[in-house]
Amino acid sequence: MVRAADGQWVEVTFLLDAGADRTAFSARFLYLLKPLAKSESEQCFLAGVGGIVGSITIETAIGFVRDDDQPVRVRGAFHVFTESESSDLSVLGRDVTNNFGIIYDYPNQTVALLSPPHYYEVKKA
Repeated sequence: MVRAADGQWVEVTFLLDAGADRTAFSARFLYLLKPLAKSESEQCFLAGVGGIVGSITIETAIGFVRDDDQPVRVRGAFHVFTESESSDLSVLGRDVTNNFGIIYDYPNQTVALLSPPHYYEVKKA
């Protein structure tokens, strides 16, 4: 979820991208998040496999729900793509994921973001 300019929480589907330095929201969120643009922020260009794309920088919070249904918030500066061709999906980058231990379990269709007191242990079967 992301906190929009009106304070409401909006559902977001993220692509977990271990190669992305920064979290960026797809352009479909631009109208909701543009009012949160940092005042000194001009258009910012992000580069990746697809080339260089335009974005704006915003200040907001991203929310997750813990296994006990309590909210977890990550506050900071994030990006919003300015052109819809940039990405169909919002990208969850290392600026957020480096706060957690991450388990990406495709066979069980699970992504787990862990922080203390939670941990994982790999054992031989």
